[in-house]
Amino acid sequence: MKNNNTWENFLKPVVVLVVICLVASAALAGTNQLTAPIIAEQEAAAANAAYLEVLPEADGFEEITDFQSSNVTKALKATNDAGWVIQAYGKGFGGDVPAVVAFDNEGTILKVKFMENSETAGFGQKLVDPNDADGQKLAESFVGKQGNLETGDVDMISGVTVSSKAALDAVNSAVNCFNEVALGQEATIEVDTSAMTPEEVRAMLAPGATLTQIDAQEGTTEVWQGDDGSYVIYTEDMGWEYAPSPMTVVTGFAADGTITGVWVDASSQTPGIGDQAAKADYLDQYKGVLGEAGLDGVDTVSGATQSTRGVKKAVRKAIQAYVALVPDSPAATAVAPEGGDESEAASEPAAVETVTLTEEDCKAVLPEGEGFEVVGSTTSGVQAAMKAGNDAGWVIQASAKGFADQVPVLVGIDANGAIVNVKFLQNSETAGFGAKLYEEGNAEAEAFAGSFAGKSGEVAIGDVEAIAGATISSEAVVEAVNTALSCYNEVALGQAPAAEEGAEGGEGTDLSTMSAEEARAALAPGATLTQIDAPEGLTEAWQGDDGSYVLYAEDKGYEYSTAPLNVAVGFDANGAITGVWVDVSGQTPGIGDKAADAEFLGQFTGITDEAGLDGVDTVASATQSTRGVKKAVRKCIQAYAAGLAS
Repeated sequence: MKNNNTWENFLKPVVVLVVICLVASAALAGTNQLTAPIIAEQEAAAANAAYLEVLPEADGFEEITDFQSSNVTKALKATNDAGWVIQAYGKGFGGDVPAVVAFDNEGTILKVKFMENSETAGFGQKLVDPNDADGQKLAESFVGKQGNLETGDVDMISGVTVSSKAALDAVNSAVNCFNEVALGQEATIEVDTSAMTPEEVRAMLAPGATLTQIDAQEGTTEVWQGDDGSYVIYTEDMGWEYAPSPMTVVTGFAADGTITGVWVDASSQTPGIGDQAAKADYLDQYKGVLGEAGLDGVDTVSGATQSTRGVKKAVRKAIQAYVALVPDSPAATAVAPEGGDESEAASEPAAVETVTLTEEDCKAVLPEGEGFEVVGSTTSGVQAAMKAGNDAGWVIQASAKGFADQVPVLVGIDANGAIVNVKFLQNSETAGFGAKLYEEGNAEAEAFAGSFAGKSGEVAIGDVEAIAGATISSEAVVEAVNTALSCYNEVALGQAPAAEEGAEGGEGTDLSTMSAEEARAALAPGATLTQIDAPEGLTEAWQGDDGSYVLYAEDKGYEYSTAPLNVAVGFDANGAITGVWVDVSGQTPGIGDKAADAEFLGQFTGITDEAGLDGVDTVASATQSTRGVKKAVRKCIQAYAAGLAS
């Protein structure tokens, strides 16, 4: 009885389940064996139908298999010489985005058909929906074009950035294959660099060189020097603000200072979006760039703005480090006088928070003081101002933008305006560089602080013992100390406070409909302007009686434009841009004239140096025109810094 219960309760159910699984598996295998050829036949029939749909003049196709172009699945030549059909793919959000492209024998695109994909319904699936107007419009916008295309050349689908870009990549891969198999051009082979080891990355960026690791510069994580004068420099940037970790960006420099290439680890960025910052078509823009000025020619990727802008910031840091290593390089002279030593982050203003100082804080820099009281100050950059009750002097805390963030400094000033002591407070600067400022017992920091004693008025970087290798952080300290001295002039001597950079800016003012005369008045509000001799590279220059300037420069913009862009840039007395006005009458109506839109031009307001231009995005579909505006503004900044700034 017991054995029978064991069979019924335990063994029998197991045997039954095993038999059911075996039967089900056999049935599935049999079904798959029967249906697999049918599915493959259906897929082949769909593909063949697509081939004839895009090139109906063909009476048959000869498959070409001898090609090396990347991301191509099939290349077909019409047997009656009606043209070519090539199937290729791009990387989308959910996987491959395939496209079938027909060409005539000269390489003109005749038709594009997007095949089934795994993109998101309502977004990337628009490409394959025959009833979706946006998807069909994108496909039709390729017709009649030749060669590799950019996003501004076709009608990208709004809100479907990743899938649209994948579709464009698929068509460009087909173009590359056509050029190879039909025209005999060299194959375009996409190398997957994401799986490279650090050694392979360095070898790619400094080909043929023997590399030796040297001490890292401020703002870098690694630096390698080649025996042929080349360098490979590692930097980081967070990219997307919510990324779990920063991107690692590796920049190669040839012996003449030009960039040989850039490699990016974008694994921390959003898959399918931010990781476009590591794609070859984006990174190839950096090849051949010389100095910071060359970064204007690098466009961020729509939909991955934070990540691709982060790469630009990291490359800028690498250029700055390279210039510090090789100061006589042509890369050094490609940087404007007032913009060359500023970090990318320096163009983005960081908040200056007010603080409360204790009696102990104050006596640390003004030991003779007693009974400190808070005083009000409107000097920009001041965090706290205290007056000694016994008239021994003043204690002022101020900060300025360093390499990573604000660098706060506590300054004790005697009753005559001379610095008594300077104390560096904790900051977010790079370990081993700007972070030395607040390291207890650091000899360099102590010498730097001591070198301010006795000085008054305004201090220059050459007047003090700056920390070697920490140029940007040291300059931030000097700026903060000068802010404290300006505050002393305000609260102790009654002088007017220095105006905040950009405070007079014209952000939000629409200049696009103004005449040239009206724009000048808006760019230098309240000033009486007198025309002066235009510096080299400019077409006009006007000087205001309040220290402001309005400068004019030109750029071709769209390469086939009928007339160049005429760009006017206003500068206030502190050198901050008050606004930009553009005459776009020579650009393409409805496209290039977007370079005069207030939304685009508003990005320039408040910029004080060339580094700030990296924060200005060009407009998709008006890339050449808006990039031309950036170039013209750069000329004006360079002219202002070179000879007009007081």
